[in-house]
Amino acid sequence: MKIRVLFVCLLILVAYIANAFANPIPLPLSSRSSTPQVKYGFSWSFENADWYGLNSRDAYVKLLDEVKFDWVRLSFFWDRHVKDGELNLGEIEFAIREAEKRDIKVIVVVGAKTPYHPEYHLPDNIKNQIKFGDTITVDHPIADDLLEIDRIVVQELSKYPNISYWQVENEPFLANIDNLKIGPDLLGAEVDVVRGNDLGHRPIILNHVGPAAFDRQYKKLFEIMKPGDILGVNSYLKTQGVNLFSVSVFGREIRVPWPKWLFWPVQSWVFLSPDYTRLRSEAAEKGLDLWVLEMQADPYVRSISEAQRKDYFFDTGDISRGNDYLEASGVDSIGFWGAAFWLYRERIGDSSWINTISDITSSR
Repeated sequence: MKIRVLFVCLLILVAYIANAFANPIPLPLSSRSSTPQVKYGFSWSFENADWYGLNSRDAYVKLLDEVKFDWVRLSFFWDRHVKDGELNLGEIEFAIREAEKRDIKVIVVVGAKTPYHPEYHLPDNIKNQIKFGDTITVDHPIADDLLEIDRIVVQELSKYPNISYWQVENEPFLANIDNLKIGPDLLGAEVDVVRGNDLGHRPIILNHVGPAAFDRQYKKLFEIMKPGDILGVNSYLKTQGVNLFSVSVFGREIRVPWPKWLFWPVQSWVFLSPDYTRLRSEAAEKGLDLWVLEMQADPYVRSISEAQRKDYFFDTGDISRGNDYLEASGVDSIGFWGAAFWLYRERIGDSSWINTISDITSSR
């Protein structure tokens, strides 16, 4: 009898795992036709566009002109926008002004941890004060400098009326490769600085990863937020790591690279994956909207040669299916991740990525 029970349990487990891989993007459970239309945006990094060899300013303007977006998210990179102690926000201000010409709203991200690799965009004098595994709290050596640069950036940019939101930090409670995190106390202090120095008194966005069923860290954000603010999450659909596994044997590191054909499904683990419908209801109870700031809209690309491949484990059909799933979940806004990749693919003769995004945003 015990063997039979174990066998049935094993079959259920195999079926559970097989379903997650066979159907990585869940089918929409309902239609959103009776609810307000979702708003669409994208994240932009001039640095990332430069990496692809694009003319980053021209590429940005092209995207604003050719795709019907409601908002764009721009990040302050401390190491890029402060040189030799001098603040230079010309790049961000250019992007804000170009968006304003087209009636596109802007989100500005401030803090130590902002979108795009390597996440902590810190000048050397700040980076040298941080140790592996630090949780950066209000008592950390860099805290005062961080709060001051937040204040300066907000004061400089708050004059632009099309800045509609300030995002403070990006996934602050998620450790990066150096196991660094932002403490809730510092996050709260940063939000106070932003609110206190914004002439326009704009809402705040705080975000967390797309929380799995057992992840309750996002609830700490509610203690900092006010009605009218935005709870942000992400939605990655098919992910890949750098290594399938890495072990140390007798002092020698053995790494097995992640196969290019293999992906890990994120959204299809029944009872475990993020429940966006529940999250939206929970946010609404606090007077907050729920936005997906980053919906995966590109494959994992770590080199230009990878960006030139013909086939990927993630394709344009996945973008459409992911959008349908999130729309039906009731999220208020969706931000697509991968803008520079779409434009690079178009430059080398593949317009399918940019066309897919354009079709989605124009179908409202």
